[in-house]
Amino acid sequence: MALVEVEVDVSLGDFETDDLVEELRQRADTRDVGLPHGYDPVEGKGTVALAEACHEARRRGDDARALELIDRLIYAALGRIV
Repeated sequence: MALVEVEVDVSLGDFETDDLVEELRQRADTRDVGLPHGYDPVEGKGTVALAEACHEARRRGDDARALELIDRLIYAALGRIV
């Protein structure tokens, strides 16, 4: 991720307080705790179902299966291949 700085000629006084509060709420909503509702077509499961399957595999001691599910979970949640 790259950081870009941009200078603009505006003042906070140019914005309504309600607009600023709404913007902050929207930004906070994108960082909520939990998993996004991604989908893994190979497993046919959403991210929460993948996390549950990973938990079960770890509980059974099937570390190879758990690691495979974690890789799929990362892809479903972040869109990144491990």
